Amino acid sequence: MTLHPTTARTLSRLALCGLALVVDPGHAASLQVAPVTLTLPPRQNADGLWLSNNGDAPLQAQVRIYRWTQVEGEDRLEPTRDLTLSPPMLQVGAGERQLVRVIRLGPPPDSIEASYRVIVDELPVPVAADTPPRPGLDFVLRYSLPIFLRPLSDADRATPPPPMAALTATLVDDGGQTQLQLENRGSGHVQLADLVFIDAAGKRLVLRQGLVGYVLPGGVKRWPVSAPGGAEAARRGTFKARINGAMEESALLPSDATLPQAHGPR
Repeated sequence: MTLHPTTARTLSRLALCGLALVVDPGHAASLQVAPVTLTLPPRQNADGLWLSNNGDAPLQAQVRIYRWTQVEGEDRLEPTRDLTLSPPMLQVGAGERQLVRVIRLGPPPDSIEASYRVIVDELPVPVAADTPPRPGLDFVLRYSLPIFLRPLSDADRATPPPPMAALTATLVDDGGQTQLQLENRGSGHVQLADLVFIDAAGKRLVLRQGLVGYVLPGGVKRWPVSAPGGAEAARRGTFKARINGAMEESALLPSDATLPQAHGPR
């Protein structure tokens, strides 16, 4: 099953934002999900997510899973039968938690890590027609959590090595806007956090704090960046970030980077 391109793009943008605001005058958001990411080794076919309710009333939630790819710098989500969820719909009592199983239905990937996203929606609680509205707005939550399936790269080893990431970075120009383009030619995903720019004089400029995003195996992602002095200054400086949870920063861009034209959607 393939979504219409417009529908797929809309779903991708909604799902990857991580938080959806829904007017609900009878219930405050109380859903928590842990952990925030899952990685299934090749010899493990299932894991779980805990949905917790820290509110004082029962809540209902819907859980869905999609194949996650990156095409021309854009995240795409498509329906998949590679994984299943149990249960996909659930009710969690006040102060309680419930396990949702994430189950791989087929063999592990051959050589390249496979990427998915689990979308967890807290559903609005139905409100009786005669219930008086409350002042202000309450909201319900949407979580978008990455799921990675590691490939079985060596069938003779009980614990095959983790997939490798091979990240290359380039500055591109998209209609006069400078963008940092990252391409992952490795077999595993790259997670970026705490993106900074260091100019030729050594001055640091924080561009994005915390999680910046992911570059999937074979994928390309671009982020708008700004540096004092514009594109010329960006070419003379260096971009750094923390890669895959490392404590130390890694340089993403050589100081002599060029500015080719960008192609395709952001």
